Order: sequence, then structure tokens, then C-alpha cells
Amino acid sequence: MVKSVEERRTSSTMMKLMTCLKVLQTVDPRMQLQTAMVFLTVSEFGPCNMSNLRTTCGLSGASVSRNCASLGKIHRHGKAGFGLIKAYEDVMDRKQKIVELTPKGENLRQLINDAMER
Repeated sequence: MVKSVEERRTSSTMMKLMTCLKVLQTVDPRMQLQTAMVFLTVSEFGPCNMSNLRTTCGLSGASVSRNCASLGKIHRHGKAGFGLIKAYEDVMDRKQKIVELTPKGENLRQLINDAMER
């Protein structure tokens, strides 16, 4: 069966998504989809606050916090996190936390961008 142009375009888009996920798997082969979504959102829109992450990712506040902990320095269970993002208090609104990529996170972002351009 020959694919139409539209099917090929969709297939190409799916292959790029698979490429992105494979790069993320180099960090942890068992990385959860929610964790990947939070990382990609911070990569695209960061620095951003956790409220924006919650809205953009469609996750609860607890899920965003948990995934940010996994992506940060120390996981919620006291284990080492991935070290890809850092969170700090917003000086203008101390109830909010700002999240941005660390240098390690910027490197991963660049690896994903490079892989997607191939």
C-alpha cells in the first residue's frame, strides 16, 4: 500500500516524536510521560512558574511538583533527581516557584533539537 503525502507527513511527524522520546530515554529509560511533558514545556516556555506548567501540561499541582522534583536535584523520595531543571521562589510572588533549565537541561534540549532536525 502506497502512502499519500498527508500520511507521509504524519509519519514524518511521528518519527520526530519518536526521536525526541528516544533522546529523553537516554536520561532514564523509564522516564514517565508526565515527566517528559514537564521537561519539554520548561524547555519551550521556560523560565515559567509552576501554575503555568499546571495549565499548559494539564496536570494537577501535585503532579507538577512531583515531576519537577524528579527533574530537579533531589527526587521526592530523597534520591538523586535528573538535574535538568531548577526551581526557585518568585521574588515578586513568594507563593510561586519559577522553573528553568539547568546547564544539563539546556544540553538535553539541544540534543533533542539536533535530533529533530535530522
